[in-house]
Amino acid sequence: MTEKLKQLVNGEKKIPRCVEVYDKLFEMIKDGEFIQDSRLPTEPELAKAMGVSRTTLRQALAFLQEDGIIKNVHGKGNFVMKSGIKLEKGLEVLEHPVYSSVTEKIDEVEFEFKIEPSSDYTSKVLERKTPVVIFADRWYKSEGKTVAYTLSIIPVETISEEGIDLSDKNQLLNYLEKKVYEKAKHSSIKINFSEAGNVSAMKYVVSKSERFYLLAETIHVKNKYPVLYNKHYIPMENGYILIDRKAK
Repeated sequence: MTEKLKQLVNGEKKIPRCVEVYDKLFEMIKDGEFIQDSRLPTEPELAKAMGVSRTTLRQALAFLQEDGIIKNVHGKGNFVMKSGIKLEKGLEVLEHPVYSSVTEKIDEVEFEFKIEPSSDYTSKVLERKTPVVIFADRWYKSEGKTVAYTLSIIPVETISEEGIDLSDKNQLLNYLEKKVYEKAKHSSIKINFSEAGNVSAMKYVVSKSERFYLLAETIHVKNKYPVLYNKHYIPMENGYILIDRKAK
């Protein structure tokens, strides 16, 4: 046991002030003084009420954000997270990662696609050369608000092998949303952070803070080549990344 930890356990060293503020705010949220989806008082008001500096308060708020208890909405303040949406599955489950990562209830998916010649970039992410690719855009919405965005790159071979009729948009959408995950043998997801989500989404502003989790996903069904490549942009204010690891 480290000396600092011994001091804390034995009561010889005071708990950091920001931790005390964290505990106090957490209790207030748990006791219903700040109800779910409500906005917390402003930082100056909270700092005064807690008797601490704004620097100490911000440290406590940062910990509450990390733990998924509150979220910061750029230009609006800090809000208590909704408890009704519980992420029971993490990214370890081979399912659509947007539904495992967004804390808002998704009730609508807006969908568009276009056919383009392949490029060096598409050959790289699809790990093969293909004459034509499909770029598919999906905007995920909750009560009219866009809460996530996905760009999919699909080789024409996947369209042919799956017998997808591109004149019927719903066939392609159903494949991207459900069928590919039902058929997949494995997928890999690389997690990054991005500030380009709004630029990629183009049609809508997905995050006012412009801070995103970027989940770059390749999906394999039966051979060494991916059947498609996804870039999922999850706004940090609406996202929560969970990976439930188990012992060997």
